[in-house]
Parts: sequence; C-alpha cells; structure tokens
Amino acid sequence: MSKYRKVSAKLLVAGVKLTSAIPDPENARVRLLGEGMEITADLILRLQQRGVKSLLLSEKDIAILNAFTPQGRAVKVPPPPTYQKSNTVNEQTLILDQQLHVDQAHVIEDVLPFASRTRKPQNCSYEPGMTNQWASETSDSIDSVNEIFDETLATHDGSVGPLHATCQDILRRMTEDIDALVCMACSPFETEYPVRHGVHLATMSMAIGSQMGLDEALLIELGVGCLIHDIGMKAIGTGMFSSKHPLSVGMLKRLADHPVRGAEVIGRFGDQVSLGSKMVSYQIHERCDGSGYPRGRFGDAIHPLAKIACVADAFIGMISMRPHRLAIQGYHAVVQLLEQMKQGKFDPTVIRALLELTSLYPLGSFVELNNEKLGRVIRSGGPTFDRPTIEMWDSRHRTSNPTVLNLQHDQNIRIVRSIATPAAA
Repeated sequence: MSKYRKVSAKLLVAGVKLTSAIPDPENARVRLLGEGMEITADLILRLQQRGVKSLLLSEKDIAILNAFTPQGRAVKVPPPPTYQKSNTVNEQTLILDQQLHVDQAHVIEDVLPFASRTRKPQNCSYEPGMTNQWASETSDSIDSVNEIFDETLATHDGSVGPLHATCQDILRRMTEDIDALVCMACSPFETEYPVRHGVHLATMSMAIGSQMGLDEALLIELGVGCLIHDIGMKAIGTGMFSSKHPLSVGMLKRLADHPVRGAEVIGRFGDQVSLGSKMVSYQIHERCDGSGYPRGRFGDAIHPLAKIACVADAFIGMISMRPHRLAIQGYHAVVQLLEQMKQGKFDPTVIRALLELTSLYPLGSFVELNNEKLGRVIRSGGPTFDRPTIEMWDSRHRTSNPTVLNLQHDQNIRIVRSIATPAAA
C-alpha cells in the first residue's frame, strides 16, 4: 500500500491521471478526486480559490507528477566507498565467470543500429500530453516488474514477458522523442526502490546503447539486464541499507553479495533471460580499473553491455535521493563521472555517448544564464556538450510561457551555472 505525503498543491498538473484518491485536507472522508481520475484545470482553480496550499498525495502519484523534474540539490559529491569483493559463488556465477574467456568484441559490430529509428525534434518543448502518458505508463511498468520480483522470489517461477514489454515501451519512446525519454531517465524519484531505479537505469542505458550504435536485440538484452539487476538486493533485503549514515564495512560486504545472489535468482528464468542480460546484471557494479564488485574485474573482463550499464547506474545513482545524502545535481554528477573516467573507472566511449545524450547540464536541469534569466535544458546539443536547447524565463517564478532557444544558434547567451529545481510558481 502506497504511503501518503503532504506536498504543495502547486505540484498538481492538469491532464495527469493519478492512481490514488486525493482526500480533502479539511475532511479526510471527502475526496477531491477519485482514484484513477484525471486532474483537471477546474480542480486546480477551485483549490486556488479555496486557498488550499497543501495536499496529501500517495508516493506513487508524487513520483508521477515529478516524472520530468530532477530531484538533485546537492553540489558536492561524496567520495565513493571502498567496495568489498565477494567470495560467494554458486552454480550460476561459475557459468557466468566461464563466459569471460569468450571473445565478446562482436557485441557492437555488424549490426543495424536502432538509432536510425529514433526521433529528435528540434527547437521545441516536449508534448505535454505525451509526458503525462509516459509518467503513467512508467508507473504501470514498475508495478509489473515488482510483481515479477515478488513472484520469482516467492515461488521460484515467473515470466520475463513484462520485462520485454517495458523495454519495448522504452524503444517506442525513443522513436517519439529521445530527448524527452532521456529527460525522464534523468529525473528519478526515490519511491519503490529498487524497481523504479531499475526502470530509470534501463531507460538511460538503452539510450546510451542506441547512441553507440546497438541494434534492437542488443538494446533489449541491455534493458532486461538493467531491470533485473537488483533482484538480488531485494532477495537479501533492502532494510539494512536504509541507514542515514554511510555504509559500514559489514554493509559493503553484504552489498557485494547481492549480484551473486541475483545471478542465482535470475538463473530460475533459464533461457528466458539471455546470457547478455545475465552478464549485465552480474557485472553492472564492476569498474574498468578493478575497483568494483562482486569480483573486481578489469576492463577486458567486463562484458561490453555491462560497461554501458555501469556508467548509467553510477549516473542515476548519484542524481537519486539516498537515505544518507541528498540527490546530486546532474551537472555535478557528470563532472564526477568525467573525473572517474580519467581515473580509468569507466569506458570513455560510453561517457561520450552519455554526454551527447544529456549535455554537460543533463536534460531537465535548471540553469542560470549570462543574461540573468532562468533556463531549463530540454534538448542536448550532441557533441557540443555546453550548448543545448533550453526553455528560458525572465525570472525563477516561471509565471509566463518560456521561450525555446537553441544555444548553438545564439552565441551571445550561455549557461553560467547549474541550479537546483526552483519551487513551483
């Protein structure tokens, strides 16, 4: 059952369909809006006329309403912990470890790239109706993946059909508006962990993979691996990782075991899950310099798809809220990834693809401009990392419609710095 939180009434957006009822703040037995009904402009106006400042909304609905709003506020990235290696083995990890001796260079060669089917509209905002629909669809996908996790852990059985359906939805969105897709991936909300994290991770990884020239089949393998990569975390229990303090050495040892436990659980799906997907799940926390877990593998011993997923996982992890820290602003997360790439932790080709998709100021980020106006990054500039397309307002209150401006076409305006998401007007 979803928890409720008190939030500002300004969070409501007309056209969004909520999963739970909205109780009247003055009488909990009265509903302002019924379950499954759409928020209307008339409802928002009536609340304003009544002077209603705050409402109780379910966490799932808060996540839907925040689907394209980055949560990052912190500018300082804490140093990563010194990860522990796992000594635990099982039949599935023995099989996966043997695959490391197989030449995997063919994974990204001689394919028909899916990128030829993606769509990147120019000099315009996202379609409002489309973003609302995607937010609701994503909520449904999270429910489906959660059911798979619970069923597999409880009965040792389950079907991966919904995982493939979720990946197909992600591919479809790429063909509608890849910038909007990446913006949504860059705006993770902290509810329904670890499945919501997995959906954002799959979205970002598949977008990076498309940018790198992967075909549809490989993107599906990559996405499925990301969706199920934390099933081992759910198996060992996430409660111990809810501490508001950095992870202890004991917790890090438990953490190192979760991909191993996950491999065992995923093995129950048999051939329903491809070898590539299993390798993504198993190796997503490895680092090219050997500092990752569970095995401390180095570059050539890490599957090419896992190298993509590990960059996306590090990025989504930083810009997500954690019990022991605030979410990091996207710009500062990207700077940290670049620094870690220089240290040899990440594949430079993958980092470049991420930058081409997100820009230096990840999509959805709010920025201060040199003309003292407020901007919101909505479309990447490709290889021109610091000159994306933005929406621009005269003030941080955003009381008027924004002007859409491609900074590659106007060299007089530039981004000065990244800022936290301003409060709704």
